[in-house]
Amino acid sequence: MKDFVARFWSHPAHAYVGLVVRLFVGVVFIVAALPKIARPAEFAWSVALYQMLHYSRVNFLAVVLPWVELIAALALIVGLWTRGAAVVIDGMLVMFVVALLHAASHRIEMTTCGCFSQAGARALTAHRDVIGHSLLYRDIVMFFGVGYVWLFDDGRFGMDGWRKKHES
Repeated sequence: MKDFVARFWSHPAHAYVGLVVRLFVGVVFIVAALPKIARPAEFAWSVALYQMLHYSRVNFLAVVLPWVELIAALALIVGLWTRGAAVVIDGMLVMFVVALLHAASHRIEMTTCGCFSQAGARALTAHRDVIGHSLLYRDIVMFFGVGYVWLFDDGRFGMDGWRKKHES
C-alpha cells in the first residue's frame, strides 16, 4: 500500500493536470482582476453591496484585492512560486465562497457578484436579482482544482522547474 501511495503521489501525470488547472484558473483570475484594477470605484461598490465590511475598509480592499488577484494569477500561470500562488488563490476563493454564502443566507439582492463586471452592480435599483448558487459551485470547483495544484504540481512546467534545473 505504501508503495502505491508513493507512486501515485509522484506520478508524472500530475504535472500535466496541474498545468491545465494553473492555466485555466490563472486566466480566470486575470480576466477578473483587470476590470477591477481599471475601475476600482465600481468594484468598491460591488464589495459594499455584500454588507460584510465597514465602509472605511471597502476602498482599501477594492484597491488591493485586484492586484493580489493579478499577481497571484500571473505567478500561477508561469509556475513561479506555484505552491505559494496556489495558497493565495485558494485563500481568496475561501473568502469569495464565504461572501457568496453570506449574500445568499441574508438574501442580499445583487445583479452581479462583482467578480468580473461591476457595471451590473451599479444598476441594482433598475434590475433586482439574487446571487445564485452557480457562482458558489464555480468557486468551490476552482478551490479544489487549485488545491490539487498545491498538493501535486511539482512545478516541472514553469519557472519553478526551470529554477530547480539550473540550481543543480
